[in-house]
Amino acid sequence: MTTETLSTGRLDIQFTAEGGTLDVIMRGQIDEGTRLVGLADKVQDGITIDLEKVSFINSVGVREWIRLLRALRKRGAAIRMRRCSEAMIHQMNMIVEAKGNAEVESFFAPYVCDGCGYEGSMCLDVSPNATKLSQLQAPAVDCPECNDKMEFNEIPERYLLFLEQV
Repeated sequence: MTTETLSTGRLDIQFTAEGGTLDVIMRGQIDEGTRLVGLADKVQDGITIDLEKVSFINSVGVREWIRLLRALRKRGAAIRMRRCSEAMIHQMNMIVEAKGNAEVESFFAPYVCDGCGYEGSMCLDVSPNATKLSQLQAPAVDCPECNDKMEFNEIPERYLLFLEQV
């Protein structure tokens, strides 16, 4: 197992290679200073990309992200995205190719608690919530502050659209 860190623009990429699979954690911004396509050369079988700490992605960053996904698809690599930040979800909802043929394992979504006023981005696992999500319904989430049920703080049909894309 090999672990390396690469900085490209305002994005830090930590990757661990084991066999032909690559586990990647991205932190920072995907923008005009980011170069991602070379990452595909390190992947043989599959890649899992943790996107929780991607705080921003602009149009040039989206172009670079799509180039990475295309390069991975060309290699025949299985692509999984884990803990996708709200910034990434917004791009996937606007631009179909920003998700490509990747499997989304989990993602962050905005919730608010009417009981105590807490607002936060909550991580939702796709598999255990597949039925509700396939109906474009947000799953129930308990407030970490007061334990009341939180309300989804977005329009589900718009925010969850990326899950329907091929």
